[in-house]
Amino acid sequence: MKKEKLHNIKSNGFKVPDNYFDTVEDAFFNRLNKKDSIEGIITTGFKTPEGYFDSVEHNIISKLNDKPVISLYSRKALYYISGIAASLVLLFAIFINNDNNTEDISAEMVTTYFENSDLDSYELAELLAKAEIIDTDFKVMETDFNEEHLESYLLENTDIETILQQ
Repeated sequence: MKKEKLHNIKSNGFKVPDNYFDTVEDAFFNRLNKKDSIEGIITTGFKTPEGYFDSVEHNIISKLNDKPVISLYSRKALYYISGIAASLVLLFAIFINNDNNTEDISAEMVTTYFENSDLDSYELAELLAKAEIIDTDFKVMETDFNEEHLESYLLENTDIETILQQ
């Protein structure tokens, strides 16, 4: 048939007998309900050749050894794909996530963090020294004090039990 006349075809070439779809279900269930047709069947009708399971393993292995194994993926393609994925992630991190939604850390937040943590003053000083946040000349307070003021401050603001425990 020529290509120009393909659009003129009106039928698909398959024909079904008249009233086939109206009666096929009834015919199927009538055949299924007959006891003699089902009870007369003794075997399934399928047979395996004799000695098939004795030699099937050897046949399969011999066919596999004849052909080379082709890897489904190559390392070179894996490196290309992972490089492309890493560069896309990097570009996404640089250009898309540049909205600067960082909050300013307040002094209260830092204070509550250190109050709730289990760090003592020596560990805190060691962490600050390692982080190189403080200089070697760092002083906490630059106040002049004498022993009389220190003693009166301690007596007013602390308990004797607290001092003795430390």
